[in-house]
Amino acid sequence: MLLTPLDRPFEWKNPPRLALGLCLLLLVIFLPWHMADLRLEKELAQQYRDTLMATEWPLYETHALKTGQRAKLKKLQAEYAAGSEDPDRLDNVALYVAMDDGFVQGMRQQGQDYLSPEKFAAWQEARTAFDPQRSKLSGRALGVDPQDFRPITFITFGLVQADFMQLLAALALMLTIGIAMELALGSGALLAGLLGGGATGAVAFLVSNGSDVLPLTGATVGVSAIAGMFFMHFKTGKVRVLQRYEIPAYSLGLLWVLLVAAEFLVSELRASELIARFAALASGPLWAFAYAKWFVNAADFMPVISSDEPEDEKDLAARQQLHQALDAVARLEFTQAQKLLRELYKQNPSNLRVLTQLYYVEKLTPANAGYDAVARRMFNFSAVEHDNLVLNTYRDYLRYSTSQAALDLETSLKLVNRLTRMREVMEADKLMRKVLDRKSAHPQITKTALALADALERLREPARARFFRQAVAE
Repeated sequence: MLLTPLDRPFEWKNPPRLALGLCLLLLVIFLPWHMADLRLEKELAQQYRDTLMATEWPLYETHALKTGQRAKLKKLQAEYAAGSEDPDRLDNVALYVAMDDGFVQGMRQQGQDYLSPEKFAAWQEARTAFDPQRSKLSGRALGVDPQDFRPITFITFGLVQADFMQLLAALALMLTIGIAMELALGSGALLAGLLGGGATGAVAFLVSNGSDVLPLTGATVGVSAIAGMFFMHFKTGKVRVLQRYEIPAYSLGLLWVLLVAAEFLVSELRASELIARFAALASGPLWAFAYAKWFVNAADFMPVISSDEPEDEKDLAARQQLHQALDAVARLEFTQAQKLLRELYKQNPSNLRVLTQLYYVEKLTPANAGYDAVARRMFNFSAVEHDNLVLNTYRDYLRYSTSQAALDLETSLKLVNRLTRMREVMEADKLMRKVLDRKSAHPQITKTALALADALERLREPARARFFRQAVAE
């Protein structure tokens, strides 16, 4: 696709479904809703000008000054003055004043002090007819409305785009940075950045918005957090454009800046909306860290806890000891859990559940030899149904092991074959290069390298395939 990590090529059989699905969702929501909004805004502006503006505008100036909206009031006054020559310029004034709930509430409570009974009754009737219609606007219904705080809108505001420029910015970022992040870290990390960053940006918007009554809209707030995750993950590395050209990852920062600048100029973003985007960008690394710390390991760990009982189900003592070990883990008594699990492993060396729990306990001290021994044992499980567990363990082991002693020559070749079969060829590529760097003799090296070269050619990576063919031919 447009942007992919160097070690994660785009595969049509296994596309980044979340990123592409979000792009489709934004399009499906925007087209009917935005068109309906344009029509409804025009109708509301006309209705307001006909029934409410003559009554409310003379009183609104005082309200705006009391609530600290001096800068906004100057813009509204200029547009109101221009409306004498161009009535359409009054639409912005009408829609802004119409949405100010504080002003409407003040009118309901004190309007009779400034209006005659007949005018006040006419105003109440006009407002009763007008207010249900304004609530149908998508920004009002789903946006983070600073006048009507609802926690759910921290998620839904990203589905509402104010105009085509905001939509294009969100799609451009999702089809580049979003796809790259999903391929690199997975759908969970992408979703964590989108939702967590969106909530962070929304809080920043509410804090900095002051008395402005317009809601926050646009998916680029959440996508900005994904951009922050992107820059943290790739740092000074490179990414691939159109699966062919390699560019520095930090150059994508220019794309984000240009799109936000375009939103500011074309969509006329307010200062608070810009602050929301920068706050979300800065929060990206935090959400990446939180996801990696609290969700990735839990996702690997919990399915094993809830798996089937050990094969030696009849051995009641073994089952009780396993439960004791898991209870010790829950109580954070890792030394006791390690002792119990090591004893169980000696009794049941082929029990995958025991071995997996022991791996996560040993990982707390990754420098010890026991961690490498357990990892090597897991890498050598040959059954196809264990592929995903072995892959997750391998990636986890690379992050935590300092010596990587578990990856001896025999184990490495088995892993390369497994990764190639699973189409994780970039992982296999890296590991196979390490095997070749050892300059060791092994009868399976040539066969393994040629199988990997065939897989790379199928993924249109001829240069990498050629490297392995030449390496074993020498």
